[in-house]
Amino acid sequence: MDNSGKTLAERIDLILSFLKSQKITQSEVESQLNYTSLSKAKNFEKYPQTVIEKKTRSELVSQLLQEYNLSYDETRNTISNNGDARPQQQLAQRMVYIMYYYAFARGTIGRAIIHIVNKKKVTIEYPMNEYWEGTYDVVENYTFIQAEKKGDTTPVKKLICLFSGTEKHGRPILMGGYSTVKRDGFPVAGNVVLEKMDSDANLESRLKGEIDPRIAYYLSEKVMVAETFTPNNLDDLNSDFKMIVKYSGKYSLHLKRADQILKGDLELTKTGGATIVVSAISYHGIFKLLDSHTIKIILKDASEFSNKIKEEIDVILKTNSHQHTPYYVGSGISNSFDSDTFSFECLALKAEFEQNEDEDRIAELFGY
Repeated sequence: MDNSGKTLAERIDLILSFLKSQKITQSEVESQLNYTSLSKAKNFEKYPQTVIEKKTRSELVSQLLQEYNLSYDETRNTISNNGDARPQQQLAQRMVYIMYYYAFARGTIGRAIIHIVNKKKVTIEYPMNEYWEGTYDVVENYTFIQAEKKGDTTPVKKLICLFSGTEKHGRPILMGGYSTVKRDGFPVAGNVVLEKMDSDANLESRLKGEIDPRIAYYLSEKVMVAETFTPNNLDDLNSDFKMIVKYSGKYSLHLKRADQILKGDLELTKTGGATIVVSAISYHGIFKLLDSHTIKIILKDASEFSNKIKEEIDVILKTNSHQHTPYYVGSGISNSFDSDTFSFECLALKAEFEQNEDEDRIAELFGY
């Protein structure tokens, strides 16, 4: 048996031609198989690769023959029916999930219904009669849902990616992320939680009832909205980047808590990263501009892939105070110090000025 790529491509073309003679179009076949690359698979000259859309041509031939109850005569190179060429209608397998997400415009947790039919097709129903259709696909440990909004609207697509692990289908709870375009045209991405329903029977009450606070807490404000403009160059990418560069560098940091002054090292990077080393412990995080003269620094004692409560330091620095020039003055809170006092005052001095200041001067600035 010749199973070369070219021969298999010709066999796929032969099967599709036979199905066409039975009034079954190629688009119908693609929908039935949840496979969109039949044109590539039957064109070996232009697409000679062994695997196309995660299938070899040999696997595709076997699936076509089985799905449509066909036989292939290698001697005569012909296709024949073993019965009705159309797949017998079987009872559809359905999975129903409620999808929870953070509704940015309303500042609440939204809900939608996801129906998965025969592990291939997907419908998503949102409130206010918003309806989407798409495909469902499992690749390794991940589930992908691609859908398009239907109705009298500008076409919009959505991609949902979920971690499904070793149990490919039907997990009671799935977590992941989505990417799409909001109603107002802004590209948006965020987290989702999918909760499996036993049937449609209890959907109404779950959609109208209170949302489980565990889901609401997990999703709260977990969304990212991109701007709708196309920069002409990298200078247009971040309007406040010049201020980030201005404040980046190494600082001597002095923190006053109770009757003690702790000295540490602060570093702010051009990428928005921040590090504080105090009492031989490193804290890592980010800094951002609240306005043109206020810096907020948020740090934790380590980076992990969890939301466990950790030791943290949050600092606000004012950069336009002339009273303590060349210091930036500020305050903060932390649960990392061995003290009942969570709040503190602080001073940050650029490293190049540190040699001009002594401990007495620091104490004077703090009012000692």
